[in-house]
Amino acid sequence: MSSNEAKQRVIESIDADRQALIDLCLSLGNLRDYPGHESDVGDAVADWLSKAGISARKQILSHESINVVGTIRGVGDRKSGGRSLILNAHMDTQGGQPASGEEVEKEIRGAWTEEGLLYGRGLANDKAQLVATLIAARAIATANIALKEDLFVTAVAQETSAPTDDPDDLHDWSGVGPAISQVREGHGARWLVENGVVADYALVAEVSDFTVTVAQAGYLRLRISVPGHIPYTPGLARGVGVAGNPNPFERAAHVIVVLEKWARSYESENQYEFWGGKFIPKAQVYEIGGSGPAWTETVDFCHIYFDIRLTPNAVPTEIINSVRRHISPLQLDCEIHAYDFRRGYIAEDCEPLFDALKRAHKEITGDKLDLASPRMISMWRDANAFNEAGITAIGYGPPTQEGIGAGLAGASRPISVDDLVATTKVIALTALDICGVADLEAR
Repeated sequence: MSSNEAKQRVIESIDADRQALIDLCLSLGNLRDYPGHESDVGDAVADWLSKAGISARKQILSHESINVVGTIRGVGDRKSGGRSLILNAHMDTQGGQPASGEEVEKEIRGAWTEEGLLYGRGLANDKAQLVATLIAARAIATANIALKEDLFVTAVAQETSAPTDDPDDLHDWSGVGPAISQVREGHGARWLVENGVVADYALVAEVSDFTVTVAQAGYLRLRISVPGHIPYTPGLARGVGVAGNPNPFERAAHVIVVLEKWARSYESENQYEFWGGKFIPKAQVYEIGGSGPAWTETVDFCHIYFDIRLTPNAVPTEIINSVRRHISPLQLDCEIHAYDFRRGYIAEDCEPLFDALKRAHKEITGDKLDLASPRMISMWRDANAFNEAGITAIGYGPPTQEGIGAGLAGASRPISVDDLVATTKVIALTALDICGVADLEAR
């Protein structure tokens, strides 16, 4: 089968699967998908792959969290240019279970379609793109196309956060970790690679406005502990200045003002331009909490959890020292501990995958493939986990209707069905290009 014939078969198959794509989005989008509790989604994905005739296996992260790996084997022809490829997307969606009941949970985390748009927090991040990779893989598998090299389609857990089974264990895990905040982004993709899923390239499917992300930011998270003691209110005596106030929470308010000022300067002074775009690293307070009930320890602490995004060239120790210098004039003897760190990466030697994606995007959309905006590359995505492991990874995905939903993670950002179908085709053609279509008669 020629490459052109293979592409035509795949495109026709995806067009015929339009309703199947919508149905699968709604099916997966209405399953439980909290970070660390994605096994319902994973089981459904594994079952779907098996019914599609694609070999599927599970990686067990915990009793409620799994990765799923689908494999379409190639014939092993690297001499004529075939290369293996991972199509990756994540199953979990950020946030915990709403306290307001089932109806609120459905409104915040459910999935539905209306007037050609797919709605749902969990679809935009990231199950709509997962569905695109699944439909693309099935189109290749059912078209009787022999690939030169292996194609993997992976649904990973714990991309947005990797909490322990018991939230009370977070402190024990890191020694200084938070109660509820985001931790260990990309844990599932790291687990995927560490447990043997390797390839030449990885294409990470995430919303990206039909642009390509060739780099992603890292992060550094700090716990800033403000000491003091909480007196009995009638006996409270506030002295002179910030340090004269014994209350650690009121002291912490002044620290937070300094951190916000630091974050504004950090964002403007640490922007980093490179061939693939521009990083604009940001920082903010993520969580605030006490060290325990009042009057139970010799020192009462207010813990401030501070999330700092990193350019690939950032030096964590210098950043910690900068934060310490800015806080020190308050004379509060704050303790600063890092509890979560991941480097950011720029994809190396990505030209073959980048060029294949450009060709596919042009063929399907008719447009030139642009580089992603600073907002898209200044966040963590699973491409970092692959690039860290030496698997060249870049990202691609559809736009969201930002005028209807606002912001990024945490908002309901609808995706056009037409755009998701186009994304599926681009992913499929990229896979054919990278893995290569084998000429079995010539062999």
